[in-house]
Amino acid sequence: MHVSDPLLMPVRAALLACAALLFPIHAAHAQQAADYQRAERVHDSHLRGALRNASVLPNWLADGRFWYEREDTQGRRQAVLVDPVQATRQILFEPDALDAAVAPLGASGPRLRLNSVQVLDEGLRLQFNGETAINCQWPRLQCTAAQQALPPADALPSPGGDAWLQVRDHNLWLQSPGMAARALTSGGEPNHGYGVLPDFTLRGIPRRQGRMPTRPFAVGWSPDGRYVAGIRYDERALQDYPYLESSPANSARPRVHTVKLGLLGDAQQVRDSLYVIDIPSGRQHDIVLPEGWNTLSEAGILGWDGDRLYAVIAHFGTPRRLRLVEIDANSGALRTVLEEASDTRLQLNVYSYNRPAVAILPGQDTAVWFSQRDGWGHLYRVRLSDGKVLRQLTRGKWVVRDLLGVDAADGWAYFSAGGIDGGDPYVRGLYRVSLQGGPIQQLAADGNDHMADAGTGALFGGRAPEALSPGGGYLVDTVSRLDQPPRTVLRASDDGREVMVLETADDSVIVAAGWRPPRRERLLAADGRTPIFATVYLPRDYRDDGSFPVIDAMYGGSFISNAPVSYAEAVSALNPVSRASLAELGFVVVSIDARGTGGRDKAFHDSSFLRAADVQLDDHVSALRQLGERYPGIDLQRVGIYGHSFGGYSAARALLRYPAFYKVGVASAGSHNFQGMYGGALHGMDRLFGGVLPATPTADGVPAPFAGLDNAALAGNLRGHLLLVYGELDENAPPALTLQLAAALNKAQRSYDLLYLARQGHELFRNDATYTHRMWDYFVRHLAGQQPPDTVLAPLPGGPG
Repeated sequence: MHVSDPLLMPVRAALLACAALLFPIHAAHAQQAADYQRAERVHDSHLRGALRNASVLPNWLADGRFWYEREDTQGRRQAVLVDPVQATRQILFEPDALDAAVAPLGASGPRLRLNSVQVLDEGLRLQFNGETAINCQWPRLQCTAAQQALPPADALPSPGGDAWLQVRDHNLWLQSPGMAARALTSGGEPNHGYGVLPDFTLRGIPRRQGRMPTRPFAVGWSPDGRYVAGIRYDERALQDYPYLESSPANSARPRVHTVKLGLLGDAQQVRDSLYVIDIPSGRQHDIVLPEGWNTLSEAGILGWDGDRLYAVIAHFGTPRRLRLVEIDANSGALRTVLEEASDTRLQLNVYSYNRPAVAILPGQDTAVWFSQRDGWGHLYRVRLSDGKVLRQLTRGKWVVRDLLGVDAADGWAYFSAGGIDGGDPYVRGLYRVSLQGGPIQQLAADGNDHMADAGTGALFGGRAPEALSPGGGYLVDTVSRLDQPPRTVLRASDDGREVMVLETADDSVIVAAGWRPPRRERLLAADGRTPIFATVYLPRDYRDDGSFPVIDAMYGGSFISNAPVSYAEAVSALNPVSRASLAELGFVVVSIDARGTGGRDKAFHDSSFLRAADVQLDDHVSALRQLGERYPGIDLQRVGIYGHSFGGYSAARALLRYPAFYKVGVASAGSHNFQGMYGGALHGMDRLFGGVLPATPTADGVPAPFAGLDNAALAGNLRGHLLLVYGELDENAPPALTLQLAAALNKAQRSYDLLYLARQGHELFRNDATYTHRMWDYFVRHLAGQQPPDTVLAPLPGGPG
């Protein structure tokens, strides 16, 4: 056959035309495969930990020096000793030197972790934990096997380090080196133990499987080590909640996991009480709380003054009430110090679960107290003996973010705050104020974000702040912004001057991966007057030609803000993730902190009370329209949204409330209705969004205040493409919630897509490659109108593979 034959010319033309069509298709697929590879390189999970030495956690010594851990250029751990007075910084040991020093003891340096540093008459003693306990004299680095065992990882050491607590058989046991362990409590039982991680912390399945060894929970020592005090949780009366693991490893038979869970509106919820134990005598006092009152679960034990300890209890009826209480460790007597009330929320930080911005000052009959009584979030000095407010320490149309520490001797409180100068309220500056009153003093506020460690709340370990030196003379501050990697400095606390640079973060891996910083934008809420803020990730080839779809990356819960302001946060975010990755796939990706979220004034936050994410979504639509005018490259006819957890609820709700605006949504682990979520005063959605409900069952199982927040009620509104995702062992957002929304969509005869992930818990959005790939594909196919490439992502770090 000769192609020059006139009879075959039409065939030849057709073949050439097909080839011309195939070449662009192949080129497009090759380009998309390359885009996916770039997206994978900048995914949050791959870059988590890649920003080396992004922060410093100081461990202060008795002589005013401190040490901290860092990574060398090979990723090996080092320890650094800092002398603030001399402004010196030196490496305590090199990894190779430590390995050589411990090799004769049969130990391996890389497997050792520096546990503590003690000041000696000459030099220091370094205590390491690992396969064995080892002590090393410094600076000679002469090492010997420790004569006494160090506390294990699941122990809670005493302040002096000479004893520790562990949980055995639902009770607390006391252990001291060289002495037999003894039971400190008795009577602990399943679902009513001492120091046991309760199921309402949403980690019941891994705890039962032995995959989550934890230190004693909600327990603390007095500063002198004489007393132990804590909160005991009683979940015995709660109903069982089943989880079905359909394809367990090494078995064809499905397995049922059962946890204790009180749903919103259940008659029986978690109950709690306080206890305090005198270690020398073994005497225990159990403190029963007044009827209807519970401990504020995120606060724990606030502090001690001699043999008196202070805690916070709350009543979540109407009005809501919160009390600071004092407990006498010798008698167990409980006394109310002060009480606050509100018709909406009461909390001790502008973010619900952050460490309370409260400090008890021993020997001064004084506490520094956080309150939103004036509509913002400020610090007050109160007298503990009678609860009188002696003075308001801070005031103005801005909020205190975190209390970093109090220098009681010299009379200064150190704190972070945002928006003092009318700027971005989420960008933190560092300040101090005299306990005697007067104007606040600026220490560091230059438009960069200043992250000084404020410790953690009780639900996350209850660690005290470390940023301020015990003597009050120095602050450790990590400085950053969206386009500037972190730099950690030591500051003088009197005027904020930089004493020395401790670390400059190494972002070479992040730059090599192709990650690019996002932009920060100030917008207006749907009311036309309230400033709100957004962080925008632009595609690599962004142009002002109206060709780029936009994706709203949303969380929607009232507890946090999620539009990053710092480099580390933007590189590897808490929630949502994949923002930089989706930008590599050609989407403009936006996160917005709208009304109803934390971190701002009380009225801003309370917009979500009884309305959940609805006000936020109104603001998101308004903000995206404003961004469409500011960025002409955005195509507002192609708007998508995704989110996880409360973000999953919000993403689905966006398509149901605004079906003409949002065209594509991916909702993973969504809390799609409130009646199926956990309830009660300790950790319930009723407490967070609308007040604890009376235990009166309703005909349809939906408590009246929350009926309008059920996504199923809007199922008939669905017009766009919606992908629902769930993991079968998710305790934070039970799978039933997604399947109940799916049932409503079936009843309304609406089309949707469903992705089930076997053996997955709530972390699926960070660690599951299948979810990540399907989410990317869904937007590429339905929002960009393209065929995704046939590629397979590598397993994500920490995932099931």
